[in-house]
Amino acid sequence: MLFSLRAATLSLAGIVALVAPAVASEGWIADFDEAVKIAKAEKKDLFVDFTGSDWCGWCKKLDAEVFSHEQFLTAAKKSFVLVALDFPRDEAIKAKVPNPKRNDELSKKYNIEGFPTLLLMTADGEVFGQMGYMPGGPEAFVPAMDELVKTGKKELSDAKVLVEAFTQAEGDAKLAAWDKLAEGLEGAKEGSVAAKLYVASIRAAMEFDKDNKGGRKLRAVKLLLKSGNGDDATFAAGRELDPKNENGLLELCVKAQFNSVRDDDGAKAALTALDALAAAGPIKDKAVAFDLHVTAAYWCSQFLNDSDRAKKYAAKAKEIGTDDARALEFLDSILNG
Repeated sequence: MLFSLRAATLSLAGIVALVAPAVASEGWIADFDEAVKIAKAEKKDLFVDFTGSDWCGWCKKLDAEVFSHEQFLTAAKKSFVLVALDFPRDEAIKAKVPNPKRNDELSKKYNIEGFPTLLLMTADGEVFGQMGYMPGGPEAFVPAMDELVKTGKKELSDAKVLVEAFTQAEGDAKLAAWDKLAEGLEGAKEGSVAAKLYVASIRAAMEFDKDNKGGRKLRAVKLLLKSGNGDDATFAAGRELDPKNENGLLELCVKAQFNSVRDDDGAKAALTALDALAAAGPIKDKAVAFDLHVTAAYWCSQFLNDSDRAKKYAAKAKEIGTDDARALEFLDSILNG
């Protein structure tokens, strides 16, 4: 997700509103490896909460609104061993974390990029679902969790079958098996954890269809970019195949570049890419266009101290339009500042 006004303002609101450290409800295990042993012995799955108990506003809201309620605990414990992996900042709280080094290893293994991140996984560590904060308390959270257990495990199973069929096939049958894989990834829901199983096999088309004669290289690049699984080779291929954004690949490359920004230099490079995209032609996806420009305006106004450029991007974002009143208010604050 782009670091848009929406995400920024909500994050700040959560942090300001909740300043006291969150304490996990009883029944949570802080040692992942110990939880695995229990899950295997009890034939249960793992519900793993990656949290920042003393600083993460949304983690505190989730604990207060969902995890501390008996309705959630009763439902979750039927199928899961509950695991809380904490990443606190206060030294006194850090000292209570059983194995911070192991927590760091797990954070890297599962590519945790924000808190709270909730992973539903088997006792063998195979992830079949991912959740985060959602409003509505346990009344909303528990049904969503139950549904994810059903759909997530089925998607994982289906993906394994398709990947195995592609791996074993040869000749024309392998191309047909790849097409089935592509259909599977196209049909995966946004944020589907099982989608990651498709990636290596989908990427293979960039080699066996190097010249895009069968159209599979282009299809592969689009799928990888849309699913958030692009890498440098994918970005290069996208720019090569669609330099004028006629197929919407170039805008997906720029969106991925925005998502990867971690510092000022990265932001400047992403803004240059956005300018080149705008010069190539209209951005096809209105939502992508708006998010790119409002994010660009935010970066320029808050981090890069470039008010003229911020106003340029803000004006373009308003021209594209949105139903988000708070985003429009933010854009007006830049334009009138």
